[in-house]
Amino acid sequence: MIKYNCLIFLFFSCIPLTFTSAQAAQAAHAHHKLQSQTDSTTTCTQEEITCAKTVTASFAPNGDLWRLWSHNDSLYFQISRDKGVTFSTVRRVPIAKESISARNENRPKIAFDQYQGVYLSWAMPKAKKYTADIRFAYSKDYGTSFTKPITVNNDKLETGHSFNEMQVSDEGEISLVWLDARLAHQARSQGKQTNGSALYLGKANYRKQQPTFTNQALANSTCVCCRIALDTSSQGELAILWRHIYGDNIREFALLTLAQDENTPLTPYQISHDHWQIDGCPHQGGGLSIDKHNRYHMVWFNQGDLGKGIFYASSLDQGKTLTKPVSIGEQSAQAAHPHIDTLGNKVNIVWTQFNGIEHQLWHQYSDDNGQSFSQPKLLTTATAGADRPFIITNNKMSFVSWHRLKQSHWIQAL
Repeated sequence: MIKYNCLIFLFFSCIPLTFTSAQAAQAAHAHHKLQSQTDSTTTCTQEEITCAKTVTASFAPNGDLWRLWSHNDSLYFQISRDKGVTFSTVRRVPIAKESISARNENRPKIAFDQYQGVYLSWAMPKAKKYTADIRFAYSKDYGTSFTKPITVNNDKLETGHSFNEMQVSDEGEISLVWLDARLAHQARSQGKQTNGSALYLGKANYRKQQPTFTNQALANSTCVCCRIALDTSSQGELAILWRHIYGDNIREFALLTLAQDENTPLTPYQISHDHWQIDGCPHQGGGLSIDKHNRYHMVWFNQGDLGKGIFYASSLDQGKTLTKPVSIGEQSAQAAHPHIDTLGNKVNIVWTQFNGIEHQLWHQYSDDNGQSFSQPKLLTTATAGADRPFIITNNKMSFVSWHRLKQSHWIQAL
């Protein structure tokens, strides 16, 4: 029987402090004008963003910045017309209440098309532990109303379906990818030993009256508790980066690019070779961004015999070969949770560290397509815990989105 070893990797244990006074001063000056007006320690009321454990932010095609979070079985959102300086009043997504996963690697997602369409997806936990369904709702009127949520996974099994990621094209082509335990469930029902989940893809298009999601298995034996990373190549191909289980619980990252020709066999490539053997869940997904030259830029975290910490590498052949991995952040300061994005020849990487008292947000960039990087810079800190940081882009500008628990949602241009 599969063991759902969702033991959170104990990351914040006894680590020597490396935080200097100079870095502290840098943090105090880094928090500037593009910070959200919610940036103050406030009492958490039910629908306020300060109550959220995680926040998802994304720019709509018209330049509006949306932020989305969950509280008390409801989804809430706000819209900013000035890149995160101010936000509209809080609005509840007008759908019936239901359980919504919104923690760590597993949070609601939001995407847009160019016709005022707003797309939401989330995982809905069920009564049995470690079971959930992938849910989806669509608005054709920019959030005024939404369709009744549907379940995306079509197996009707009480088993795991979660860690959903979503991409939507300008024309409304929806690609949803998630970790799915139906194959493991079926194997166990036959008395077979198995490990991990499977990677599934669902496609639909509401604008073309195709609201039923396909369900296609892409890979088996994936890690069960790390988020998936998606991006689209310059040829319009969907690329997927996830943590896979190789051999005897070796947790490494794998990359798959879906060919537009459905008859072409899919070939995933192993990206990391750090030899992290762990009978548990790292809760550490990777990051993927594909630039205009179709170079794949990737970041990941491992604690293996051959590689510990955050690493960056890139590939010009969809992961078949990689540049030599570069270490990012301070391993001794628990550098973790990296995210990456590219804009022209610029590569931005953000990640978190911990000095024993405060969580820190760090940034490093390259102006030459990842050949060399700037010195790391401390952007800000959090005092009561922190979410994962994410880089989002709009109109040739990159921003970092970082939610600080019970404190604020932090937006800043990079």
